[in-house]
Amino acid sequence: MASAYEEVPYPAGVFPQTHPDRLATIGLLRGMAPAPVERCRVLELGCGAGNNLITMASNLPESEFVGIDLAKNAIASAREMVAGLGLGNVTVQHLDVCDVHKEELGRFDYIIAHGLYSWVPAPVRQQVLTTCREMLNPHGVAYISYNAQPGNHLHDLSRGIIRFHTAHFSDPAEKIKQARGLLKFLGDSRLEPNAYTTALRTEAERVAKYTDEVFFHDDLSEVNRPFYFHEFMADARQHRMQFLGEAGPNELGSRDFNPEAIARMKELDGSPEIVREQYKDFFLGRMFRETLLCREELPLAPEFRPERVAVLYLSCDAELVNETEKGALFRRHERSEMTTGHPVVTSAVKYLGSRWPQRVPFGALLEHSISAIGGTVPDGVSLMLAETLLAAYRAGFIGLHMGPARLVTELSDRPTSSQLARFQLQRGDSTADQLHRPVVFSDPLSRRMVLVLDGNNDLEAIVRDLAEFTNESVETAKGKVEKGLKALARGGMLVA
Repeated sequence: MASAYEEVPYPAGVFPQTHPDRLATIGLLRGMAPAPVERCRVLELGCGAGNNLITMASNLPESEFVGIDLAKNAIASAREMVAGLGLGNVTVQHLDVCDVHKEELGRFDYIIAHGLYSWVPAPVRQQVLTTCREMLNPHGVAYISYNAQPGNHLHDLSRGIIRFHTAHFSDPAEKIKQARGLLKFLGDSRLEPNAYTTALRTEAERVAKYTDEVFFHDDLSEVNRPFYFHEFMADARQHRMQFLGEAGPNELGSRDFNPEAIARMKELDGSPEIVREQYKDFFLGRMFRETLLCREELPLAPEFRPERVAVLYLSCDAELVNETEKGALFRRHERSEMTTGHPVVTSAVKYLGSRWPQRVPFGALLEHSISAIGGTVPDGVSLMLAETLLAAYRAGFIGLHMGPARLVTELSDRPTSSQLARFQLQRGDSTADQLHRPVVFSDPLSRRMVLVLDGNNDLEAIVRDLAEFTNESVETAKGKVEKGLKALARGGMLVA
């Protein structure tokens, strides 16, 4: 398996849902006392080239990060990046997951295993769970992602076909070409499509969106085992771990399901949590899970506790679309929507949108929202606002966080991008923003602007540099710089 990843390196990525801030927030909402994000220890199993882990480390200098991976070339790339950034709080090791020991590495507050569990043999999967049990601190949180059923049944169909077809090809590039070609050919093979060819055509369209490297490792890999949620949790319970939550949005939306479906799910409220979660997957046709685990002896609240929102920070990039006497409609940039008829909630979401990408403490948000509407505020408005925003968080519309973001939105005399962004954009077009989100700067001008923001150049020097780079007039470059800096600030790319 290591040789496959050395022959075809897996693309380095940044995964917002794995960040300790996300894991700690969910733990806090269910009654845990997770370690402070700014002073924690993080272990990533299967860290690859370390992009995810190193990006965290660059923004959390007082926390410690350890990554392991079996692919030598990936670890070599990670070490080169660590050295280039001069980071002293991150260590990467060429190590088998089965050789990870508490005596050597110690305990951790957060353990991450992203894109690993479904793609390794059963003994390694068991070792991942053993590591989580033995090496997590008492209030630690583990993140494990895996392919889920029932959504992966179609993937299993196409995977069986393409693995048989490509078994005798040794060259990865030829395997990829043959697999893509066969799926498309079979999907288009009938004069009148039936359920079978429609499924294969859907699969061909799915993999067409993948890079060759991702397709090779995700669909053509020797091991790719999807799990029903109850199966995964049965294994987790054998290692004395319990379900804490999902790292991503985890609710059935009323915009996607009819009232009868929502009502049926509501009937399961009294059922065990594992049962409710499994039926969610049946409704959603879930293909992928990002499950959080903690020690079984920890007492957890049965649901997120709204009163704990009071100690959190909130964020949202939504804009007001329409407001009438009946209520307000907000829409995020990825097109999800929220409606509210309560003036305090309306004021709160407006304020969050105006402050984006900054995070606002709940107390400050409550105070602003009440003062904005004026008049008498009814009793219980604080809990009402917390409950409403918590529901929006569960739907993925609002962000909840343990602390403020390490970024600035007010332009200084010498605007500055992160050292990480400048390092990565000198070598390619991909980096991460200060919210731990992947960002691609596809055009040379935008990359150049990030690179020139090293904290040494004032606005006049930046304009001169961009004018020379584009071979345009200073006046033209000045307009582009002003627009570009505003976009970078709004995109969470500027630091103090």
